[in-house]
Amino acid sequence: MDQKKFAIYRDRARLFLERLKEDLFFESQPLKAEIYSTKQPVAFSDHLSGKYREIREGEYWGEAWDSAWIHLTGTVPAEWAGQPVWCRLYLGGELLIFDEKGVPYYGLTHMSVYNNGYRKDLLPITEAAEPGSKIDLWGELAANGLFGIEGITDDSGLGRIRTMRFGHFNTAAWDLCNDFAVLYALLESLPDTDYRAVQVNMALNDAVSAYADNPVNAAAARACLAKQLSLPAEKSALTTIAVGHAHIDTGWLWPVRETIRKCARTFASQIYNLERYPDYVFGASAAQHYAFVKEHYPELYEKIRQKIKEGRWEIQGGMWVEADCNIISGESMVRQFLYGKNFFMDEFGFDVKNLWIPDVFGYSASMPQIIKKSGCDYFITQKISWSQFNKFPYHTFLWRGIDNTEVLTHFPPEDTYNSWMLPDGLRKAQDNFNENYFLPEFLTLTGIGDGGGGPKLEHIEYGLRSANLEGVPHVKFGRVDKFLERLSKYADKLPQWVGELYLELHRGTLTTQSRTKRNNRKCEQMLTAAEFLCSCLPMAEYPADELDALWKTVLLNQFHDIIPGSSIHMVYENTEAEHAEVLKRCAALIETAAEKLLKQEKDAVTVLNTLSYDYTSPVRLPDDWAGCSVTDESGREILTQTENGALWALGNFPPQSFTTLTRGKAEKQAKTKVDKTLVLENDLVRYEFDADARLLRAFDKTANREVICGAAGNLLGLYVDEPNNWDAWDVDFTYQDVPPVYVTGSRAEKVAAGPVRQVLEFELAVGKSKIRQQVVLAANSKRLDFNTEVDWNEHHRMLRVTFPTAIRAAEARCDIQYGYITRPTHRNTLWDFARFEVAAQRYVDIADVNGGAALLNDCKYGYKLLDGVLDLNLLRSPGNPDPQADLGHHSFTYSFLPHEGGLTGSEVMQEAACLNRAPLVLPGRSEALMLPCRLVGGAGASLEVLKLAYKRNERIIRVVETDGCNSTARLALEPGRKLVETNLVEWSSGATLKQEDGVVEVPLKPFEIRTFRIR
Repeated sequence: MDQKKFAIYRDRARLFLERLKEDLFFESQPLKAEIYSTKQPVAFSDHLSGKYREIREGEYWGEAWDSAWIHLTGTVPAEWAGQPVWCRLYLGGELLIFDEKGVPYYGLTHMSVYNNGYRKDLLPITEAAEPGSKIDLWGELAANGLFGIEGITDDSGLGRIRTMRFGHFNTAAWDLCNDFAVLYALLESLPDTDYRAVQVNMALNDAVSAYADNPVNAAAARACLAKQLSLPAEKSALTTIAVGHAHIDTGWLWPVRETIRKCARTFASQIYNLERYPDYVFGASAAQHYAFVKEHYPELYEKIRQKIKEGRWEIQGGMWVEADCNIISGESMVRQFLYGKNFFMDEFGFDVKNLWIPDVFGYSASMPQIIKKSGCDYFITQKISWSQFNKFPYHTFLWRGIDNTEVLTHFPPEDTYNSWMLPDGLRKAQDNFNENYFLPEFLTLTGIGDGGGGPKLEHIEYGLRSANLEGVPHVKFGRVDKFLERLSKYADKLPQWVGELYLELHRGTLTTQSRTKRNNRKCEQMLTAAEFLCSCLPMAEYPADELDALWKTVLLNQFHDIIPGSSIHMVYENTEAEHAEVLKRCAALIETAAEKLLKQEKDAVTVLNTLSYDYTSPVRLPDDWAGCSVTDESGREILTQTENGALWALGNFPPQSFTTLTRGKAEKQAKTKVDKTLVLENDLVRYEFDADARLLRAFDKTANREVICGAAGNLLGLYVDEPNNWDAWDVDFTYQDVPPVYVTGSRAEKVAAGPVRQVLEFELAVGKSKIRQQVVLAANSKRLDFNTEVDWNEHHRMLRVTFPTAIRAAEARCDIQYGYITRPTHRNTLWDFARFEVAAQRYVDIADVNGGAALLNDCKYGYKLLDGVLDLNLLRSPGNPDPQADLGHHSFTYSFLPHEGGLTGSEVMQEAACLNRAPLVLPGRSEALMLPCRLVGGAGASLEVLKLAYKRNERIIRVVETDGCNSTARLALEPGRKLVETNLVEWSSGATLKQEDGVVEVPLKPFEIRTFRIR
């Protein structure tokens, strides 16, 4: 066919499809409506408590984020008897229709700015109307679109009734619309010169002509398409297993309070779909979302429970929420599974066998072991398809982690979790599927996600029409777990990927919304410390319910658009308040436990070190001890130093032990002469600074080595940060092309020099921001702490700190969850280049044969590693989606640490742990107390957790190998106790380890995580 004719015919078909969508009613009438508007959501039980007013099409009922209840009524005319009656409701927001009993029935939504083609405004009422029957609907409105209010303008109709009608529905026209959409998508996916494209194009145009711009001709138009739709798929075609999916972000462009209602709208609609289409299968992840529905919509929850029993509704993913996997700690990741999988088992008797997180910004190499030891065998995502530079080579493979654990992994090859089930996407998936030469099937996730919703009726209709269609893979609705079981039979043929799944995008999420990241780290550390202390209580007095609730609050806020920093301001207002409450309640639990466990003694302080390392850093004692001598339990006086009314003590607090200190008499403090030099020095190291806080020299005395090379260290630079896309998400490599502006100092002074520590203070400025640094060196350590306060007032700027070192190493070791990973410090390949910003937890270390240096932190995650430079991203200031992101006050610490030997032979891990979790200081308390379990030996072993079991009346411990070597942990237990191994979700019972002479030896493989019950 002539290509110009072909193009005209194709355009004619496209334009007809758009017009056809407006021909779905033979006739319609406006519904009568009354509305009750509020600023905050009102539950159905209270929906009659307000004052209603009449409202008509074209009128406004609210503004952004308002809520409302609307009562819609109408009477079916006699001439519609026996005909289908549907409503078209486009009410300027998201809508949840309730049935007469107050149970959520169906969800409708305003447009999505990310996909204008998605608007769900059709509500089926009946397929055979009775004349005179009443339409009586109650609906809850939210003045936001599917994606909040992002990009919604005044003329978009937010908070305004645009269409509010019911009518005689033209089912044939709707069916024609679905037929036409499928074939037009097929046409678009074929080359213009393909004979099949010509056939489809002409059939579509025959249908346009048969329709003749008259809706009564819809059936005749459908007949023109029947032949093309009936041509079967090739025998060689692959099969895709389609599952309905609604990726509901727990918080993003809307607050969490709106997510609760999104869950109800989505889940109610999918119950309707399951009842309408007998072969359809829907799945949903995130235990927190089910918990929302259980609490707020219990009747809907029971409907879900029934569909789960029938096997039509599939529970997916073992986590509490679909959590970020770079920023959260190893223990947080474990708790995501512990609470998620136990919820699903308790509520539904269902053991989820897959981890389902399709939209997370990279996946830690620690995860395969955590996934497997949580009782999950499979991992599903698609996010790596977003990478900027390198195409990931597999869709189905065995993912191997740092301990050699492997997990069968599948990336749906359509590279989306929002498939429309149309031929163009399905054909792309089949051709894109890397393992299509030996695997017969792949997954398709269909529906609208992010803002929830899932498949609307049309998506399912498209799937049914594509089920056996020439040129398209076979389509079957089915369960993911059954698909994965079939896939596992090919495990011995699958390729392997070793190490992290690094996303070459969204690197800014390692830094954005830094307060939230800091508070999360503090909550993680404090909760774990509180559990250690509370484990000393009689088990009946352990505050399990409250600790569980606090953990669940932290886990919710680890959702992959909250903790990464990519949500709107309303989300962070709530998150910061919740983190503050967690820390407050945690402190109260610690105080209560101390009251029960320790006796009162006015002149005593008990210090609990919950770490597996000696804590040798300075500890701040109560201010009213200033000027007094301090002795330990043996009567030995320990070094103290008073600074500005605060007393710092330098002791040695053994691992997982209580130490009681006693206050002596007040002593006259000898005035320590503080020199004016900007030098910090002890027997181990010497540091020299200039007035701009730059570290000019770092001399490691024990290694006899200059550590800083060339330019100065502690270079605080302000960079232009204007990513091309995804403002809060991205840091583009081009930021390096513009030289930074460095800080300048207005004050530099040594303010303390004593037997415990030395302190320099700097007042600095850069851009519109002020920085105050207190640089601290303890008497017994090489660790140089930069305690930093920033008043941050920038826009599209980024603050980084750089330490150029004399160390030349091709690789760096980066702290990740319960282990470390090795990464290149060069840019040899495009894969290396793409890692210009990488995630690490508490430290990054580089070392050569003469020793090394580490850059530690107490709440930062984004590092740049290049040659011998250690560079840490401190603050960003994006404008979207939160124009106020990170503005205001920040407090954080990073530390520079030269050392001898490599990482595992040095003090880096110990110092990083001590920086992040100081001992619990319990004033006015003393007691010779022992933890029920403590680490007493074993290089490379760490006792990370001591807590009450999730269900049983027994204690749980978690032991981790941290060095990447074979190790043996030596654990002291109470007399008569033994260890029984279990998995991370505390379901299984395995090997029993008995004690000898009060000690149990636990063998550990490299990076192994082992969990035990104490019995």
